[in-house]
Amino acid sequence: MKFFSYLAILIFALSAYSQTARVTSESSPVKPGGEFSQARLVAFNKVWNTVNEKHYDATFGGIDWAKVREIYLPKAEAAKSDEAFHSVLRQMLGELKLSHFGIFPPPPAAGNESANGSVGIDIIWLDGLAVINRVDKDSSADAAGLKPGFVVSKIDDKSVLELLKPVHTSFAKRTLTEGVKKVYLERSVEALIAGKSETPVKIEVLQANDAPKTVELIRKPFTGEMSQPVGNFPKQEVVFESRLLPGNIGYIRFNMWIVPQMPKIRAAVREYAKANGIIIDLRGNPGGLGGMAPGLAGLISDKQMSLGSMASRGGVTNLIAYPQSDPYLGKIVVLTDHGSASTSELFAAGMQESGRGKIVGETTAGAVLPSVFEILPTGYTFQYAISDYKTPKSVLIEGKGVSPDMKVLQTRRGLLDGRDAQLEAAINALK
Repeated sequence: MKFFSYLAILIFALSAYSQTARVTSESSPVKPGGEFSQARLVAFNKVWNTVNEKHYDATFGGIDWAKVREIYLPKAEAAKSDEAFHSVLRQMLGELKLSHFGIFPPPPAAGNESANGSVGIDIIWLDGLAVINRVDKDSSADAAGLKPGFVVSKIDDKSVLELLKPVHTSFAKRTLTEGVKKVYLERSVEALIAGKSETPVKIEVLQANDAPKTVELIRKPFTGEMSQPVGNFPKQEVVFESRLLPGNIGYIRFNMWIVPQMPKIRAAVREYAKANGIIIDLRGNPGGLGGMAPGLAGLISDKQMSLGSMASRGGVTNLIAYPQSDPYLGKIVVLTDHGSASTSELFAAGMQESGRGKIVGETTAGAVLPSVFEILPTGYTFQYAISDYKTPKSVLIEGKGVSPDMKVLQTRRGLLDGRDAQLEAAINALK
């Protein structure tokens, strides 16, 4: 079984807003529709039964899971809409107080990528503000003169802080680390800005002197490479960056752990065979295919290495990295922040505890449970964790994250000055 150690809110950011005997047989899927339909009943039972039978902790963390069913089935039956029904399912899963359990709307139909247009900016949540962290070259935002460090204050004449109130309200209903909360806010702002390609969106930003500036941007489709779906894990944008920094230091950044990245990563590591060090930038990387982490580790070590273990009801699986031919043996620095989740965290933990690499930046998300995706008969996607995760030294980092060896915070002032304090610290660590 392919597992995904992935913080799925990054795919379906807006889905969070609305928010022990076997119970009845699960008949074949029924098309959704109508009142409390057969499809909804089957979906409810599918979610409850899956947790009941497959949760890696047979005690459910001390939760009376049978009682949870008694509480939430009447709420599900009373739901007046599909979204209200699926919100009940989210609340039920929220009782577990764990990452990687969720209910998400159906993904866009195949061939409908044009429905998702972007203006070319990434958001980072700093000091309670939605700050532009990166501007894509030749994007609508770039053409309009938007810069890192600018604050997005309004979207289509509506205050960002007002638009995010439902997100803040949802935090009270679940147990989330501060890092994951920031990720929710960042991806939510980006989702509010995004929309159908070739349509306009009006954004007000606060510039370096906090003077407001309003621009109208045209959303553009992503024209780069897309990964292939893996089971019910949908296709994703493939973003990869590699360059040689001053001081003969290699730099590698990729947005997710997805299959098309592996040959790019391998080629970059080989290219930097004589570099004085390599920086692997996992900031904002939410995870992906968990089996890729040992693959990368094998490219930079001449010894067999553990990246930790996963325990399920069926037993324990050890994540072992085996050295590959001509591995890179120079210095390694891994850049992390609050958006580094799942596979990124287990890779960082393995590098740190083995002594193979130094971690620079911020504590990771603390959302690291391996999980799988299934489609419910209502068309929505159900994600659930299949095991826990412990570092090579048997440390549980779910809800805690990986603490950096060198803590460096990003600041708005630094971004406005065109500086990346965390990257600078990584370079200095290698020197």
